[in-house]
Amino acid sequence: MPYERQFWADRLVNPETGETIQEGTRYTARRMNHIEEGIKGIDDIVIKMENRILHLHAKITTGDRTAGNNGIFVDTFDGIQDAVISLDKTRTTIQSISGTNVTVASVAGFAVGQEVTLASVNNQEERIITAINALTQVITLNAAPTATYSSNAILARSTVEIDTVAKRMRRGSIDTYSVRIAVT
Repeated sequence: MPYERQFWADRLVNPETGETIQEGTRYTARRMNHIEEGIKGIDDIVIKMENRILHLHAKITTGDRTAGNNGIFVDTFDGIQDAVISLDKTRTTIQSISGTNVTVASVAGFAVGQEVTLASVNNQEERIITAINALTQVITLNAAPTATYSSNAILARSTVEIDTVAKRMRRGSIDTYSVRIAVT
């Protein structure tokens, strides 16, 4: 409902005679609550606009970083529901590394062209998968890792963790996640 402006009049008194020339508008709880409701309505609109701006900013800044997403990204926790995120917690460990070839425990869930993260307690770096050999469990990367990774290190699609309580994404423990986005 649009805000309906109320007009106020001053109380005018003749200073010499004390006679009231104009009664003026009285302050009442009803009038003051009308003002409060108007302020609340404006505040609600500002909050919605801020959320929409944050939502659009997230889409703009992430649109070119997620291949094939058609401009849609994961839930930005701004109250606007246009995408759903689901996590597939697959995990693979690095067995050995020779140049750009990484032998892993399993190649399931990985695809050529994906960006992956090699991660250990002390190191982390990103590479692109250029080839996968399912028979030998070898994933070939676009460049050799610069750090040394022990046999308990992982190869992951993402090390992000979604905090559903705080409603935000943050750097998580070393783990493998696949993100599937479905427009609702």
